[in-house]
Amino acid sequence: MPLDPASQFLNDLVVGSSGAVKGGFDHVALRAGMAMLDTALPPSEFLCSHRDLDLEGVPAVLMSPPNASSAVMIWFHGGGWVIGSVQQSLGHTDALAAALGCHLLSVDYRLAPEHPFPAAHDDAETSVRWMQVNAEQYGIDAARISVGGDSAGGNLAAAVAQKFGSAIATQLLVYPITNIAGDSDSYATFGEGYLLSAAVMHWFADMYTTPGQRTDPRVSPLLADEATIAATARAHFVVAEFDPLRDEGLAYAERLREMDVSVSLDRHDDQMHGFFAFPQVIPGAVTAMQRAVDALRDHL
Repeated sequence: MPLDPASQFLNDLVVGSSGAVKGGFDHVALRAGMAMLDTALPPSEFLCSHRDLDLEGVPAVLMSPPNASSAVMIWFHGGGWVIGSVQQSLGHTDALAAALGCHLLSVDYRLAPEHPFPAAHDDAETSVRWMQVNAEQYGIDAARISVGGDSAGGNLAAAVAQKFGSAIATQLLVYPITNIAGDSDSYATFGEGYLLSAAVMHWFADMYTTPGQRTDPRVSPLLADEATIAATARAHFVVAEFDPLRDEGLAYAERLREMDVSVSLDRHDDQMHGFFAFPQVIPGAVTAMQRAVDALRDHL
């Protein structure tokens, strides 16, 4: 199946402006490029109220749709642990919160290379603990905390879901990084020509971790032991075909199933990595959100 025309159009605009400098990559240039892309997108009409919060030093934004349920999804944005922000992801996180009908806490965790592993993971853990303690004052039930994220954010969500086990109600993992080794067949097949390249992904890994850290389950949740996997919350996966991360998302879904964890899988054979973040211009992102709502409604 060919790439969706809307995704192909966006891909053609972005590929080639990835911040490459003399054979390497520049995190400052990548961040600037992502900010420019954000301003180039059609403006979003926000459906939720937004409240800035400080989670023990970790900035976050709490989004609450009208008549929100008492559930909350703690969300971690994508960007390879190096780029991205809460502000740049508002276009899809606000829409997601409104679609889910619950509160959504979007976390501005620290970024590499200034703050390498375990900084982002520690901030993700802090956000869950903060919500467990402070949920009631925001009309949230501490027993109804879920986690979610896209790409590197999906990695953080999967890792904290392993950490907190039954304290997490459910998890939404959108093309998550689950094995930072980056040696799957999809890296070889889709490693060039798409929004996320294998070269950039390997560079992200170098910015975030040292080689000796890469088998740590907090970095590669796919490598966690069976008991940890078995205790993980039920999960909904969104996986894109034209994506170096495709295979590790599918592999992690299968590991959860093998341990009798409830899993639903939404596979988009006409989409590329990153599509979920652009509901303003990619109709497939709206479809993926609605399928996530359908899968998670009973939990949120």
